[in-house]
Amino acid sequence: MNEIWAVAGGKGGTGKTFVISQIASYLASINKKVILIDTDFGGANLHSFFGIESRKKTIKDFYKDDVPLESLVLKTKIENLEVIPGDINSTIFDVIKYNKKLKLFSHIKRLNADYILLDLGGGFNKNLIDLFLLADKMIVVTIPEITAIENLFQFIKSTFFRKLNFLLGIYGLKNFAKTAWSKRGDNSIITILDLIDYVREESGEIGEIAIKEIQNFKINIILNKVRDSSEIKEGFSLKSICIKLIGINALYSGYIEYDNHFWRNLSLTQLSNEINISLKTKKDIKRIVSNIINDKQIAIEISKNE
Repeated sequence: MNEIWAVAGGKGGTGKTFVISQIASYLASINKKVILIDTDFGGANLHSFFGIESRKKTIKDFYKDDVPLESLVLKTKIENLEVIPGDINSTIFDVIKYNKKLKLFSHIKRLNADYILLDLGGGFNKNLIDLFLLADKMIVVTIPEITAIENLFQFIKSTFFRKLNFLLGIYGLKNFAKTAWSKRGDNSIITILDLIDYVREESGEIGEIAIKEIQNFKINIILNKVRDSSEIKEGFSLKSICIKLIGINALYSGYIEYDNHFWRNLSLTQLSNEINISLKTKKDIKRIVSNIINDKQIAIEISKNE
């Protein structure tokens, strides 16, 4: 049985694809069989990080022509690591129906790998959010810039609202909750937890189910391109905001220090050959992967010591 990790960024420019490529490479290095799937339609570039130039078929062929997912897997130069490339020119993702996404996950579960990593696109597309929600581990990547962090918080909130709406819709309470939230000032509702308490007054059983869903909803936060200790703390701030304003379980899985040499010299020529990252970056990735696997997070003392 494989485990699905979905990685999203809320917006472009966070280095999300770099992070997921390094996570996959590390998992492969510890003898885990990994398949990376690029679902970033319109911005698919995951294949470039592994020097893959020829892409006769992409994940678009699964959606459009029902091509078996396993037939789209391409080998990389890294042992234990394979890739299903995306299509940068396709807009098919905008019209994918929910049952097709469920079919994708059914096919993913049958792939022969220990870990399946999904590289999701940016934005708030409902199809992207649905793929994110279907994963075993939901991972977000951002950078220590106010606009990026605000954007990511909105993505996390939208993701949880979609999950909650889907749940309440099953029990016929979606419109009730939507109306209550739109009039939250009149109903003394500030956070989503307040909303669920309000729903609980209408239906205690459904409220309890919603509370259980919140407890099971877990986001793993990765901060990329960190330059100093003050920026490290941005991850703790984002975690606190998620807990206080949404009420979800947010784990600060770790951060990756800014590698000046790598980002200054990043080019398509380099990507088509071999990516060289610093030993410090490798250490950061190792810690992040360990935390995600074990549902742990970095301690605040780290920001004081490093």
